[in-house]
Formats: sequence, C-alpha cells, structure tokens
Amino acid sequence: MTTTGREYLRVSKGKGRVARSITDQHRDNIAAETEHGPWTWGEAYADTGSASKFARKTRDDFDRLMADLTSGEFGEPGTVLVLWEISRLARETGKGVALVDAAEGGGYKIHVTSLDRTFNPSNYGDRHSLISGINDAEKEARLLSVRTLRGVNSALDDGRPHGKRPYGYARDYESIDGRPRPVRQYPDPEEAPLVQELFRRVLGSPEKAPESIRSVAMDWEKRGVISRQGGVPFSPQNLRQMLMRKAYIGVRVHGGSERPGNWEPLIDLETFEAVQRLLADPSRKTHTSRAVRHVLTGTLRCDVCGGRMTARAGGSSHQRNPSYTCYMYAHLMIDKAATDAFLIGTAEHPGVLLAYLSREDVAAGLTGTGDDTELSDVRGQLSDKRGQLKAFEDEDPETPAEARLIGRRITALEAEIRELEERERTLTRPNPLTTMFATGPGAIERWQATEVTAQRAIAALLLSPDALGRPHVRRVADSASEAVQDRIRWEKD
Repeated sequence: MTTTGREYLRVSKGKGRVARSITDQHRDNIAAETEHGPWTWGEAYADTGSASKFARKTRDDFDRLMADLTSGEFGEPGTVLVLWEISRLARETGKGVALVDAAEGGGYKIHVTSLDRTFNPSNYGDRHSLISGINDAEKEARLLSVRTLRGVNSALDDGRPHGKRPYGYARDYESIDGRPRPVRQYPDPEEAPLVQELFRRVLGSPEKAPESIRSVAMDWEKRGVISRQGGVPFSPQNLRQMLMRKAYIGVRVHGGSERPGNWEPLIDLETFEAVQRLLADPSRKTHTSRAVRHVLTGTLRCDVCGGRMTARAGGSSHQRNPSYTCYMYAHLMIDKAATDAFLIGTAEHPGVLLAYLSREDVAAGLTGTGDDTELSDVRGQLSDKRGQLKAFEDEDPETPAEARLIGRRITALEAEIRELEERERTLTRPNPLTTMFATGPGAIERWQATEVTAQRAIAALLLSPDALGRPHVRRVADSASEAVQDRIRWEKD
C-alpha cells in the first residue's frame, strides 16, 4: 500500500554557519523512500530560519504545518511527515511536544531520514525517542546561546572593541570560534591626528576662533583626506557623527550600555563634553550663507556615492518641481515636497520626525527621572536576576517535563531582565535632544516656531545611524516604486 509523504524542509542561515541545504535534505528524503516507502509525495513545507526559541524570524510554514496537523488538512491517517533530522523540527521542547501530540491525534507518522527510521507517535517508545531528540536539540540551542552570551559579556567585561572600527583607530584580531574577533584597538598613526585636529578646530581656542564642520570638511577634501569606506571625501554629516562618537574618549557603547574600553582615548573628556555642548546649541550657525535654508540638506544622502544632497529649485525651463539632488555627482534627484512630507510632515500629517518628537514616551525616555537610590535598586535586581538566569541555564534537565519547566522560567527571567535593563538605560542615558527641543504633546507647534538652523540640528541628531537611522535616497531603478518611502534606505548602526 502506498502512503503519502510530506516533507518539512528547513535550513538555518547566519554568519559563520554551515547548514545542509533544502535541496540536499530533499534528495536524502527521496532516497529514504526506497527503503521505507513507497510514498507518493504531497506538497512540502519549507522554511529558511532558525528553529531555536531565540530566533527572531517567524517560521510561516512551521505554523502552517501545525495548523494542518491539528485540523486534519495534513492528510489521511497514516500520512508520513518526513524530516531530515529531528532538530529541523523544533529546538523548543514545548513546541516539539505539541507537534508530536498533533501528529498522534491525526494518526500520522514521522520519518527522520538521518536516523533511518519511521516513528509512530502513538507508540510510547517512539514518542519518548522523538521528544528526547527534541529536548536534546533545545539543550544544544540553549548551550549555544549561553556560549554566545558569555562571549559577549566577556568582551564587555574586558572592554574589548566591537562593531565597525572607528576612524582614527587600528585593530589587532584573533581567531575565536573560527571567526576573527577584535582584541586590541590603538591609535592609527595617520588617522588619529586627523580626529584630534577635527575636535580642536571645531571647538576653537583662545588664539583661534571655532570653525564650522563644513569648513573642515571642505579643507579635508582639498587635502585629499578620504574615508576608509568607499574612499570618498568626508561630508559635514560624517564629521558631525565623528564628533559625537564616545569611542574617542575610551568608552565602549553596546546595547544602550556604556563601559570603559580597553583602548587609549584620542580625546580628553573635557574637550569632548565641550564639543557636545557646542553641537547641541540651537543658536549655533551651521552655515553663513544668506540663501534659503532647508532642514534636510546635509542629512539626506545619495545612496550611490554616500555624499550629501542639496536642494535645487524647480522652474518651467526644466519642467520640474524643487528637488533634492546629489551634490557632488548629480547621481539622482527626488521631489523635495514629497520628501519633506515623508521625513518631516505637517500638523495634519506628521512625518517621521514630527511623529517621533510628538510621542510621550520619547520625552520620558530622554533623561533619567529616578535618583541614585532607584538606580542602585535596579542594578541590584539585575544582578540577582542574571544570577538566577545563569543557574537555570546551567541546569541539565533529565525529563521533557523538567526541561519545559526550566524553559518557562528562563523565558520569564529573560523578560524581567530586559525590562530592568531598559529601566537602567532610562535612568542613566543622557540625550543631547533634551537641550535642543521639548518633545511630547505640542511638539508640532514648537517645531513650527523653531528656527531652521535649530531644526537642522535636530534633524541631523535624529536622522543618524545611532538614532532613527540615516536616510539614503536610492535611484528609482533600484526602488520598488517612485514613492518616497520606497526610495529611502535607512542606515542603522
């Protein structure tokens, strides 16, 4: 008698991972039919993504499989669910047990190709083997998560550098877990003096007046100073971001937390804080021209060259509306009114900036409202919760029931820790926006009464990679449509 076989194919993707492809799984499953079939092949289920509880991407076909097993749409009793290995199914014991229960209720069987065996979920021995395999897969996923977390925490505790290498520094790397990891960061002999020059010129001195960021950018371009990425001149916005980078005072910023780094600072704390006050001053002129000033010029970037975009007037001679245009090479242009409406907005239709500035939770999150006692209490709770989490992660459950109980407790602790970490960030993080603009209800009216120079400073602060994201304008040919929202690519740290 020929039965129906339906595959569930899944492959994980990620940095440093090597996984058996869906095509390879399918070929092996087809070969298994020779010995365990015959099967007629029904529609397969396929996902690309992790089966771990720590995965961020949902597995749509796994959800469809569960629904079909429960409703009977999977097939007639006796239909076989074909997997390449048990870990392809689920690395969270609760979900795996639910699937085994659904298969048992529908009278379905489960074939695991890598084990060369077909399981009957209604048989107590087969059921135990399936659930034990799922439990082992969850254990491995949790162990991997613990190792990764320990690696991150170790780097944090040691103050080792992470992320992109800041301009001004060189790095030494070591191979850890098969991947190059930065272990040492030190001043680059050619780039570090330029960073120090930038801070010195923008801040000024008793002997020399402060210079605008734009003037430094123009001088560097004449001198042939170019960025490490792309080999293009630094724009004023590039230099502004450099001036706000805490790595230059030896501070490691990660996930909203700040810790001392293990590298030599390029800038002393007093100079850095003086520059931050200068940048946050709404009255500071960003340019001296008497021409019409636009909020987004200098903040918008051309996605082709990474350079800034400037506002160009329209007119009947060109038969076009005012636009933003790639300043250096005229790679592309985009309608100015539509772009302003999307990124800034109006009282009737707030855009990205005005919607963000109007939110009540933004005002609450900009500065800490608690005192030192509250902060100390939060950090004490965090220490306790992290200790409890580590203890549960080190547990070695002997039964599926014990694993589910531990898993539920770990999930609850992780949620509590996330809430406490967010509260700690709220109590400690400074934000230059507080000195520039009052967010929350009434923000739109305040924005309309704010001078363009201050609006530009606010836009530059918020439309940056470490805040809302820096907007890059793509060519129409590289976009889903001509609509502004489809032509904007957001650059995030």
